[in-house]
Amino acid sequence: MQFIKVALVGIGQIFLQENGLSGLIICIAMFFSHWALGIGCLLGSIIGTLTAIKLNYPKEEIKQGLYGFNASLAFMCTMFTFGLNGVSFLIFLLGVISSVVSTLIMREFTKRNWVAYTFPFVLTCWIFCWGISQIGLFGLWQTTPALADHTTTLESIKQPFYAWAKVNFGGSLITGILLFIAISISSPTVAIWGMAATIISSALADYLFNIEPNELANGIYSFSAILVACAFSGKRFRDFVYVIAGIALAIFIQFSVAKIGLAPYTIGFIVATWLVLWIKGKVDHSKVSSEKFSNLFNP
Repeated sequence: MQFIKVALVGIGQIFLQENGLSGLIICIAMFFSHWALGIGCLLGSIIGTLTAIKLNYPKEEIKQGLYGFNASLAFMCTMFTFGLNGVSFLIFLLGVISSVVSTLIMREFTKRNWVAYTFPFVLTCWIFCWGISQIGLFGLWQTTPALADHTTTLESIKQPFYAWAKVNFGGSLITGILLFIAISISSPTVAIWGMAATIISSALADYLFNIEPNELANGIYSFSAILVACAFSGKRFRDFVYVIAGIALAIFIQFSVAKIGLAPYTIGFIVATWLVLWIKGKVDHSKVSSEKFSNLFNP
């Protein structure tokens, strides 16, 4: 029972939430988009957690779910790329391999105290999903369906929930609603910031790059923004600045990567957050230095 809880916590960490109940709801939510995504969500985290246990990774890190979320995303990405029209043994095996590899990469980050976020999943899936689908290796070709038309007024106002679903490759309104609820249970503040990010990101993407309306309506340029909000949400004005800066950077990075033909996945969120963290560190260091200097004259 403890193992399953840890695996569910790993799923919750997709949204940077160390909460098993959130992870359970996220897993259930994915079945409303496609059964293969639901299976992949749970199996990926289980495989990542098992890999970490068998390789004697730090127990506290395993308990925090740090080896579950990239593996979960990697397995879902494999299902999304190849398995929506039917899952074969080869596709299933590829999902397992992707989950293990992303866990190994995650460990390389954690043992160096580097912030990985979802980079292990992205790097793994560039190789095992995007790369394989480009050349049709093993006879595997991308089966991702075309985007549904959500440009009618009634559909467009549902855009925030489609954006939530897209974080995990989902396309269902119910998936998005459940994911929002899952994060609300763990942190209402983060959920509200994430919801605001879906609207801000769409407006910025449209203004900066004139993105095709249906891509915006499907949340294609908003899912990374949700993760940026999860990383920097807070009660101070500077947190708002960090979120807006992160969203703008994420959009620019995602647009640039997509332009060269590479699947962006969550690379916009990752690089934008790394950059904002670096800026934040410089600002905090400068603030501490200023306070120390002031204390010299105000003992």
